[in-house]
Amino acid sequence: MYLPALKNAIQNLEEKRFYDIALMYLSVLGYKDLSMVDGAGDGGRDVICSRNDLRIQLSVRKDWQKKINEEAHNTKKSGHSHLIYITNKIINPDAEQDFLQSGYRYKGEVDPSIHDLKRIVTALARPGVIRRAYELLGMAVPSTLEASPNDIALSTLMLFSKEANELREAVVEANVRAQLLKNQGASEDALMQFTANSIPGTNTERLARTAISRLRSTGRIIGHSSSLNLSATELEAMKGAETEFLTAVQADVETLSKVASLSNDDARKLLDLALELLMRGRDLNGSGPAEQSLRSFMASRDLNRRREKIFEALSKTKSATFKQYGATIDRVFSTNTFDIYRALGRRTDIVMVLDASVAMPVIFGLEFGAAKSRYGITAIALRDACRAHSIKMVVPRCYLNEMASHGRGAMDKIEIYKNLPEDARESLRASGNAYLSHYTHISETIHSSGDELKLEDFLSHFGISNGRSLDRIENKIGSILESHDISILPDERYDQVIFDLIREKKPNEERILIEHDAVVCTRLKNDDGHGFILATWDKIIIGIVEDIARVFADTPARVIDFLSMAQGQDIEVDQSYELLSSLIYTEERAAQKLAEKIDRINSVEQAYKLRALIENARQRDGASWSLKPEDVAPLLDSEVK
Repeated sequence: MYLPALKNAIQNLEEKRFYDIALMYLSVLGYKDLSMVDGAGDGGRDVICSRNDLRIQLSVRKDWQKKINEEAHNTKKSGHSHLIYITNKIINPDAEQDFLQSGYRYKGEVDPSIHDLKRIVTALARPGVIRRAYELLGMAVPSTLEASPNDIALSTLMLFSKEANELREAVVEANVRAQLLKNQGASEDALMQFTANSIPGTNTERLARTAISRLRSTGRIIGHSSSLNLSATELEAMKGAETEFLTAVQADVETLSKVASLSNDDARKLLDLALELLMRGRDLNGSGPAEQSLRSFMASRDLNRRREKIFEALSKTKSATFKQYGATIDRVFSTNTFDIYRALGRRTDIVMVLDASVAMPVIFGLEFGAAKSRYGITAIALRDACRAHSIKMVVPRCYLNEMASHGRGAMDKIEIYKNLPEDARESLRASGNAYLSHYTHISETIHSSGDELKLEDFLSHFGISNGRSLDRIENKIGSILESHDISILPDERYDQVIFDLIREKKPNEERILIEHDAVVCTRLKNDDGHGFILATWDKIIIGIVEDIARVFADTPARVIDFLSMAQGQDIEVDQSYELLSSLIYTEERAAQKLAEKIDRINSVEQAYKLRALIENARQRDGASWSLKPEDVAPLLDSEVK
């Protein structure tokens, strides 16, 4: 485990470096706008944040009991009733309780939360933040993560399973409808942005726009793209769900008012502070900012003596049980880069491999992204998703050779293209040559903006011209790829067994192309120091490597969906998205299916059952799979109409 290494490093930090770690710890818990206030150099430092209802003190002093009493005095003096005390010392739980019972001088006046070294280390060892913690401490992250079979199964379920994908889509749709309920008559672009801002993750704009398209196609959203509204049926259903929820809230307010002897306004504030935690299945005594604000509010109303009774009443609120799958939704949207690591053989070094048929539209899209070509927008989204997860994109040198060969093939057809009537050139959209096909899309887009792009100029941009050798074309294309941080992966000797297997399955393929595929498959099979994502439309290649745990090979459509299911590695589980709206308007059946699978994983002890769950989540459509329009769409169209 990583805990001993982190503990030793943090425990021995000098004062200023510990403060940096402490700020990172607070950020991981979800505190925003953090900054330190200059202190008197007494072994402590104040921290301010976006919440003004509590006071935060960092300390490296050994006499923590005395320091806490001093800071509680200062907290009371400043008009606050809740103190968060963070130290790099280990505080024994029994010693902490003895102090709070007999040595703490401000009982009933200032409620303290003590965060010692053990709590800091536990938080910083969590997926999504451990890499930053190691880097801040000048340590190297291990190449292979520690993870139990259950952890691996849960991560795989969140990233690959149909149930997780369906729930994510349902929540995004619920957010779209909730945003439109609040912003009736919004344009499609505005609605997309409202929704994208309310949900975490990568490619959120794409998720939002796709959800809007689905809702429009089913008639749940109506109107022109410049002014959208909920259908009459949908509006009635949304208002009904909201009314039912608000009725439950009002009943809970009245109950809490009696139990806690509070005014209705204060009872509502208490419920609001607890509600999102309860609906997510969180511990009311937790250490995040929402939990601490709840404690601060209770301390300010002198409610701590009745804490157990109040917490019991909160746990039974009707509004909290209105939707019972909040924790499941929270789990889907807290999936991050470290889930990718666990799902790909626990490797922390992941490489995205593009085959030639995928790399060509990607390079076209990146080079001519300003033209807003259909596939170009998605190519940029794919690159951004890789950056969010710090995944390196590569093109094997053998596939670079194929890209250059395609380009030279386009050069051979340039005279035919010139002699085609203007209205016939559109037929080249369906050309088997990627350069001709994608040039047609790009040139039309550029033409619509009042500019022109000749085919010769397009090809010349990639080093393709009469008389130029194939290796020079490769050099030019390789340089362009590298300018977009896409590296060239050197070739290695291929495994003859793999070559024979591919040749058997592709009897009509040219030998050189079979060799290229064999080189790549051999690399993916033998390089056990990396996890690999292979983006390809070749179902035979997918089949050859799909049983390797650290390799995910699939179509660009599923690759993009896979990366979009997880947030970047710098984001942790406490989100600022509108979960409450999602729960109110989300169909429970979508969450129920995933919740049942999560329960199965958490209760399974036999390894073979966990492995079956993993394989089921990653399973394709088997040997009957064939290329479908939806597989091609992400690199051909930026949205679904």
